[in-house]
Amino acid sequence: MLEIKVPKRIVICCDGTWQDGIAIEGRSVYTNILRLARTIHHEDGRFKPAIPQIVFYQSGIGSDKNLYSRYVEGTTGGSLGDKVEEAYGFIAHNYHPGDEIFLFGFSRGAYTARMVAMFIGEIGILSRKDMDHFASIFVTYQKLGKCEDANEAEILKQKVTSWTRHDSPGKIRAESGQTMFSVKCLGVFDTVGSLGLPEEVACRSNEVRTIFGFPDKLLGAHVERAYQALALNETRADFNCAKFEQTVLGRERKQTLKQCWFSGSHADIGGGYPDHDLSDLTLTWMAAQIGDILSLDMKYLASLFHPVAPWGKLRPHDPATGIFVLAHTIQRPLPTFPNDVAHETIHASVLEQSTLSPELANVIAKHPELVHPLLPLEEEVKLNWPLHR
Repeated sequence: MLEIKVPKRIVICCDGTWQDGIAIEGRSVYTNILRLARTIHHEDGRFKPAIPQIVFYQSGIGSDKNLYSRYVEGTTGGSLGDKVEEAYGFIAHNYHPGDEIFLFGFSRGAYTARMVAMFIGEIGILSRKDMDHFASIFVTYQKLGKCEDANEAEILKQKVTSWTRHDSPGKIRAESGQTMFSVKCLGVFDTVGSLGLPEEVACRSNEVRTIFGFPDKLLGAHVERAYQALALNETRADFNCAKFEQTVLGRERKQTLKQCWFSGSHADIGGGYPDHDLSDLTLTWMAAQIGDILSLDMKYLASLFHPVAPWGKLRPHDPATGIFVLAHTIQRPLPTFPNDVAHETIHASVLEQSTLSPELANVIAKHPELVHPLLPLEEEVKLNWPLHR
């Protein structure tokens, strides 16, 4: 009897700096990346035959139990390249043409997920044997990122031409499915645009900042759906957000991009606080966006919610604590009107806060359409929220 090959879903979950969900005992401080990874079913039984869902959880930079390693990695981003290679390698080693790829991340893990998506757009999905060359490809792109000489940049581009051309083996593998998209979904919680530590603490050089910057905010047209939850109350300059920007080709391909602003600081969006009402809202929002393309355990998801305040009412945590009292502050660039480049909205829960900044209140008054209606799953969670006014 002929065996039918069932395409699978490869799901990569990249956690934030110093976050290692495997070593954490208390569920109350799980990040949304770990919670999402454990919410995804092993298979999607809504289809016959069922679609396998393979999840890879990656701990964050600086999560090593060795204190020296934690400090060096956490303050310099030293293992970021390793994280990108590890995540991309997992995909390459397990991918079969027709499989769907999902990438999720928080903080610098969001940065990792976005870089992996970038490499898939640039070189496709390498075979296991071709992964022997990935390290040199990655180093070449690092050099390109800090190169200021046009001639040198052209030489570097020529070095990877055999991998980036449209008929390269990796591109052919990645584009052999039934759609024009090689990445099904890219979902992130508050991507930071730098190393995410105060310069006074990290002692960073310009070279390090350039290598690990995220210069290209353009969302590749090879990504079918992209979602980002953003923090309204994050004021640390070193945690400035990196928004997606949609390209003309992405719009022509009917690519989905949604970026939603929520009350909270950086970790209120991605999780990690014992009182995690606000990150529960962002996790619910993400689950509501992807529930039709990933099978999720909603019962487990609901078991994670233990609110300490009415829905949307918890006061955002102050990000300027501990070593971050040294941090320079900024005002994040909020949306001022609807547009088809960033596709930004403001979550309805923001209106539940006791006070809004004058700037935000003015934006909402001028453009109430920026406040996006809740999706059915979000309405259900709000209705069943244990604490009310």
